[in-house]
Amino acid sequence: MNSPSVTNDVLDKIAELILQDPSISVRELARRLGYAEEKTVYYWLSKRGFHGIRPFKRAVLTGHYRHVLRVSPEGPRRLGRLPIVNRLSRAGEPFYTGATLPVGLDRGRGLYVLAYDGPPDRAIARGDFLVVGPLDLDTAEVVLVQTGDMELAVRHVLHPQSVSTPLLLDWSLCALDEESIPRGSVLQVLRALKPAVP
Repeated sequence: MNSPSVTNDVLDKIAELILQDPSISVRELARRLGYAEEKTVYYWLSKRGFHGIRPFKRAVLTGHYRHVLRVSPEGPRRLGRLPIVNRLSRAGEPFYTGATLPVGLDRGRGLYVLAYDGPPDRAIARGDFLVVGPLDLDTAEVVLVQTGDMELAVRHVLHPQSVSTPLLLDWSLCALDEESIPRGSVLQVLRALKPAVP
């Protein structure tokens, strides 16, 4: 019999994958978790009272599912402190607040945490902290951009086979964004969740 902590660990991993790619399929979830069959994913969801992937995705993306954001187990990771940024210059240079935030991600050149105050996205809300690294449009799924009026926002990166360069999607408008300037790859999203009401 599985303990509640085992169920929570599996659901936390599923939640992390959903936050990385909200359109992820159950087949891809099963593959990424190392399960041979999709029904194993449904098994774990049902253990916590979720009847299908859609209700669970909705709970994760709206912040109703409490989970602990963890770093994926790829490669050595350690807890470090990254500087917090609240805005960028016109040239895309970060303005540091002087504060830092502990983050479970290897420190590296060009990494910082942005206190996000831009328009909400399908998986990112105002008040979230975004771990931002150097821009790499070839591998990024989400990027931080500066709009024409120098506001900060996030865009999803599309890699259609019919186009040679990646495209930026403004999720709130369901439209391509050809005007904003990409400034960095969003590597992780950190959200301070309200305590659960007993």
